[in-house]
Amino acid sequence: MHQTGHHAGLRCAAGSMSAHRSLARIGLIAAVCAGAYSLAICPGAGAACTGPAALETRIHTHPDADAYAALGAWFDQNRQKECAVETYRSGLKQTPDSAQLSYSLGRSLYTAGRPQEAVAPLQQAVRLDPVQLKAHLLLGAALAQLGRNQEALMEWKAALKIDPDSKAALDGQAKSLMAAGDYETVIRSLRNAARDASLTLDLAVAYRKTGRLDDAAQTLSKGLSADPGSDPLTAALVSLLVDESHYEAATTLAEKIARTKPNDLEAQRIYFRTLVITGDNDHAATLGRNLLALAPHDADLLNLNGLLEKKAGDYQAARKHLEEAVALSPNDYNPRVNLGVVLAALHDPAGARIQLEKALALGTDEPQVHFELAKVLRTLGETAEAQQQLTLYQQKLKQESDRTFAVSKADEAALAAKSGDYRKAADLYRQACVAQPNDPAMAYQLALVLDNLGDLAGERAALEQAIQANPHFVLAQYQLGYMDFQAGDNAGAEQQFRLTVEEVPDNAQAWISLAAVLAAQSRFDEAQKALAHALKLDPDNAAALDLSKKLTASQNQH
Repeated sequence: MHQTGHHAGLRCAAGSMSAHRSLARIGLIAAVCAGAYSLAICPGAGAACTGPAALETRIHTHPDADAYAALGAWFDQNRQKECAVETYRSGLKQTPDSAQLSYSLGRSLYTAGRPQEAVAPLQQAVRLDPVQLKAHLLLGAALAQLGRNQEALMEWKAALKIDPDSKAALDGQAKSLMAAGDYETVIRSLRNAARDASLTLDLAVAYRKTGRLDDAAQTLSKGLSADPGSDPLTAALVSLLVDESHYEAATTLAEKIARTKPNDLEAQRIYFRTLVITGDNDHAATLGRNLLALAPHDADLLNLNGLLEKKAGDYQAARKHLEEAVALSPNDYNPRVNLGVVLAALHDPAGARIQLEKALALGTDEPQVHFELAKVLRTLGETAEAQQQLTLYQQKLKQESDRTFAVSKADEAALAAKSGDYRKAADLYRQACVAQPNDPAMAYQLALVLDNLGDLAGERAALEQAIQANPHFVLAQYQLGYMDFQAGDNAGAEQQFRLTVEEVPDNAQAWISLAAVLAAQSRFDEAQKALAHALKLDPDNAAALDLSKKLTASQNQH
């Protein structure tokens, strides 16, 4: 890490002690460095953190936020991240209430791969300037990267209040909602929105996760009609077609974009991956070698070429490519799985074990990995551990089979519901839910069908199952609250509506429903406060205005 002249006095003094023994001299240098603005004047600071002369002079003569921001931006543009960070920090010591510098510091830390450190300055930036859209967006991105999706959602919502059409905010919100398993809210918010490629992908993923594969395919096809050269949209539709075993259609689509964009590595990669997945190994091997010659240190291409070489029995070549892929991308489990199998074939079970166990630790849970590890452990004489892996293999196979069955039944159910045959749909959704009891989306779809059939007990049970699977499933919470309200269970309704507004505090209808149930309990002051939230969000909401009038009249009567 570079030291810079913008560090405060103690560090500057320490850096200059060996060259300046006089205490008076040290004190003078420390005092100058503590208030100085030139990177070059502190001994030991290092020339690496010296900016252009004009910016250095500006810092020295006019040490305001704009001067520090300009110098920090120069360091950022020249990829001197540490210098940029220290410059912004030094500026904040001079002007701690600068939203601009707080944002710049957070941005520099985030782009340097330090999201945890970026959060505090970005939070400061939005406190100082609540309507700064870019600060909310970047804070949301940092929080989401750290897995703090509920906090990230608050930032996406704040950004959308500033700019309701912000595609970056809609994309971030969709991804945070999906991370929480709330695919239905994503569908509802994006279904009729103007979408770019990212939002189209978000909607397609949400449809896919809820088993609505036809809707996912239609969404991606429509997106490709508007943007036929999109690599991400093509890749997503190819993946969907492969998952549905439409191999010919997938290959045709992948080949089309590869032919249309012969110099686009990503387009060629889509075609290459499709050939590998569909088993066209001869064509895949030729294309793979050509692509690897163009990008010899691409981890994905190395992995896929290694996989093809493994299939062809050329284990030494496969080992070379896969070891490089692992070195380049150590947190990707795919090349580790392939390398583990290759090492086992090369009679290196100890090495194979390391790779397969690391792959499992990185997140893969595919049945075949457990099976391959079981074989390796048996070779090493680890009989008990091998049996454990075989047991896991069998369990994972059963889970995959159940998932496939459930998705199939859910697809049939969706078609039956669309045609108005709710009884058939309910029976099919029940079968899907038995196979996948922890899938909140399937349970919620069952609840909707049972609502159409007037089966209130069944609907309630399905909603409770959805909430048990995902306690943050807003749509299920709200619907259960509505059912409680209709049944006269005001306490139950209040509990569900409060959970709803906690999850979606910017939803006016949720606040109106909470106000209604509070009014039903003659808690008029609390009801008015809930309505105030609703009217702040939507001042012209007719239902809120009407309820407010009724509440005022009721209070006057009391």
